[in-house]
Amino acid sequence: MPGIADLSADEVRDALRLLGAEDAAIASGNRRALRDQLVAPGRVTDLLDRAPDGAAEAFRRIAVDGAASVEDLLSRGWAGVGRLPEPLDWLQRRAMIIVGREGLVHATDAAREGFATMVLDLPEEPPIDDAPLMVEAARTVVIAPNEGALDRATAVPGAALRAVSATVAVSDRSPAAVHAALESAGATVSAATADAPQAMTLGLPGTEQEAVGPRAIRRLLEQSLEEQRQVRLEYFASSRGGQATERVVDPWTFADDLLKGYCHLREGERTFAVDRIGRARLLSTHRTHEPAE
Repeated sequence: MPGIADLSADEVRDALRLLGAEDAAIASGNRRALRDQLVAPGRVTDLLDRAPDGAAEAFRRIAVDGAASVEDLLSRGWAGVGRLPEPLDWLQRRAMIIVGREGLVHATDAAREGFATMVLDLPEEPPIDDAPLMVEAARTVVIAPNEGALDRATAVPGAALRAVSATVAVSDRSPAAVHAALESAGATVSAATADAPQAMTLGLPGTEQEAVGPRAIRRLLEQSLEEQRQVRLEYFASSRGGQATERVVDPWTFADDLLKGYCHLREGERTFAVDRIGRARLLSTHRTHEPAE
């Protein structure tokens, strides 16, 4: 079962910050401190009392009934790039839930333990060896060239894909429906339609992608640096009273939630804070301005 140990250092720090932990624990990304926060008596139930509409009920369903898909929880698909839509994002940012490699949402072991201290009828998690095997029919099989491409495919709501390996996902939707959903999201999909279940090969990275919300935006900006591709930002600058401007940016560095690069609107170097970016789009064009030596 996914737990605190599966979180990245940045995710641990983000969760500790939102939970009001000590500065030293936040700076070090201390997983033990995060676990202690969540298993403290009454801590999880207190968080659920303050959770946005839908989040508390979703967590209780996962904790009591076991892992579930996003669609089962909210009757909608993924948002952003591999991140969860509201209100599940509220739980995810506080390390109360996590997405397993199979694409299902789990309650983290620490959050479940903290919840169990206040809920007497919470069933024990069955041992992994005793868990029943699940066999499901797949109408569509998608084969991606790499793990990153598959991550982007499983983030497409209409495709309803579940990863079964690093580069393979399945869906119980028709090949035509999956094909259309992926193409509408900007993926390049092969035209082969002969076999059932249908196999599709996603195109190589390079298609445009869009992200909304801090986590999805961070990941997209990191990808823009790796692939040296331009990004278009909907940016809310404080100097303009909160008014948004559209900026095409050649990314140079990204650290501490600050993107530095060449701004084509201002024709010079600028720094952009993640919390002021309303929406980011990864463009297919490569950056044209390099940082000064």
